[in-house]
Amino acid sequence: MMAQIKADGVAVYVYRRSGERVEFLQVRRSAQTGEYQHSWQTVYGGIEAGETAVQAAVRELAEETGLRPRAMVQVEYLESFYFQHTDHVTVMPVFAVEVAADDAITLNDEHDAWRWVDSAALETHFMWQTQLEALRIALAEIQRPGMARRFLAIDVTKLRPPELGH
Repeated sequence: MMAQIKADGVAVYVYRRSGERVEFLQVRRSAQTGEYQHSWQTVYGGIEAGETAVQAAVRELAEETGLRPRAMVQVEYLESFYFQHTDHVTVMPVFAVEVAADDAITLNDEHDAWRWVDSAALETHFMWQTQLEALRIALAEIQRPGMARRFLAIDVTKLRPPELGH
């Protein structure tokens, strides 16, 4: 039998372009959440039964921010994290999702604030090393698409409800 790893969540790094600049979205976890309250994060979420990681990423994006992707790429990185309070490790595929610069953000109850962070300020705004590594790889792919881009790009025009959320 071959060893298998099953991801139970996704990490979605939302970005917009502002001229030559790239900015990443952060959302602040509200007091309604069970863990890491009031911390600035990216969009995270679980993968539901029968759902692919891509579908989960688009659904979580819509649920948590009201946004829909204009472009989407799989980042060549798996974000992992050890949760002390539940004594488990989670492994998540990472996606970079581009939205329009003027798209409206509508937060759900999990979050109480949002902000855009310029790519030059990532180290002072993202606290987890796994986030910084994912962002470094995502930013490189956004700014200078590599040879694997055609394999990593996700055709958002082929996503249909329920993948597009509300």
